[in-house]
Amino acid sequence: MKAIGIHHYGDASQLVPLDLPEPEPGPRQVRVRVIASSVNPADIRARSVAPGPRRIERQFPLVLGYDFSGVVDAVGPDVEDLAVGDEVFGSPSLFGQGANAEQVVVDSRTIARKPAALSHEQAACLSLAGVTAWECLARAQAATGATVLVTAGAGGVGHLQVQLARHLGLRVVATASRPESIALCGELGAAPVLDHATEDVGQACRSLTGGAGVAVAFDNAGGRALDQALDAVAPMGTVVSIVPTPVPVADRLFMKAASLIYHVMGAASMWRLDPHAQGRALAAVAALAAQGHVRPVVAASYPVRELGQAHRAIESGRTVGKIAIRVADGW
Repeated sequence: MKAIGIHHYGDASQLVPLDLPEPEPGPRQVRVRVIASSVNPADIRARSVAPGPRRIERQFPLVLGYDFSGVVDAVGPDVEDLAVGDEVFGSPSLFGQGANAEQVVVDSRTIARKPAALSHEQAACLSLAGVTAWECLARAQAATGATVLVTAGAGGVGHLQVQLARHLGLRVVATASRPESIALCGELGAAPVLDHATEDVGQACRSLTGGAGVAVAFDNAGGRALDQALDAVAPMGTVVSIVPTPVPVADRLFMKAASLIYHVMGAASMWRLDPHAQGRALAAVAALAAQGHVRPVVAASYPVRELGQAHRAIESGRTVGKIAIRVADGW
């Protein structure tokens, strides 16, 4: 089986062609012929950071790619509702091999049928980021009509979070900095869109909310974005972060009696608390995409043989929306 992966941690130059055995599905698993995948910050961290405390121990050679869209070509025992030939999309487990390969084996309970209205590239760009955005909103439990802040609103997770939050009846304030990023956030329903490079985001959010601050602030980038989220959140509000950070925040949270929630996509399924949770979230996002309520913005598409270039594009911090990887025809 053809794949692109790494033998060692390091920069994008470590991504090399691999020849691996064809995987076989086990109980409750399906094997998918991958047509498209995508690149996420999780790929960059998995490629470049050696495991340590609270990090996943990985086996080499390691195939990255935590999004896929494709066609089921083999079914293991005890699989319900899926058959060979079904078009599906989803995210492989962060503990296993990824989807930058001709085939990937996944837990059937964590994936969903691909919406017919989406191409395989679009679907691959919707899975990890869409489930992350959906689950963060679910954990935040913001009341209808509440004002929320979405940092990095034009990023992979952020641009989907803006759309989902608007669909749920929330008032969305977003941050961005470049003209094209600000324009995209506005097109997707954020108002206002704050320039995080030049504006005082916390003060702007307080001005918009009668001095209170936002009910929920979503940190999608870490660093300065987390700092701005902490400043913008209202007393007894909630900050939801998807980025591991060494920044000490306890004192700032304590004085506001605010809460900080860290979230990892599909955590309930990954830690076997609820094997179906990730699949339910993905199915919900898929239904909204089929109805036109949410759309993944595919900023660029690379053949899998140019995966290193796609990684470098993500690392530049200048991408808008998502980057798709063409796997089936990209060798």
